[in-house]
Amino acid sequence: MRVSKRFPTAVHALLYIAVLSPMKRVTSTLVAESTGSNPVIIRNLFLDLSKSGLLTASAGKNGGVRLAKDPKDISLWDVYLAVETNDVEEIFKFHETDSTCPVGKNIYQLLYPHMASAVDAMKASLEQVTIETLLEELKELLKDYNK
Repeated sequence: MRVSKRFPTAVHALLYIAVLSPMKRVTSTLVAESTGSNPVIIRNLFLDLSKSGLLTASAGKNGGVRLAKDPKDISLWDVYLAVETNDVEEIFKFHETDSTCPVGKNIYQLLYPHMASAVDAMKASLEQVTIETLLEELKELLKDYNK
């Protein structure tokens, strides 16, 4: 299953915002520097995350972005849906087939239920992990890093 860079970049951005927004104004430029992305890419992610109700953004001198929900209420599946697709046919691209071939004319029917099952498993797994979970894991990693 192929997932674009948008998903891990969005998770990175949300973690960055969760950590820093209580102390300072977080902007797309700051997040872009942290993620190694272009600020325009980050602004587009912010737009998708805002449309999904995960971020709030305000413009101006005192503007910036903040989480729209408590970190415990944002699952990785929420983030995934905000920036990716859960459409089986988009995740797993099917090839053109020869309709006279017994395999070719049935490959979609054979594979689709299994691919849908894989997406369901991914959803079940990602729903179990929240931004809060990752913040706790990050704290543990930083303990080891600071030794």
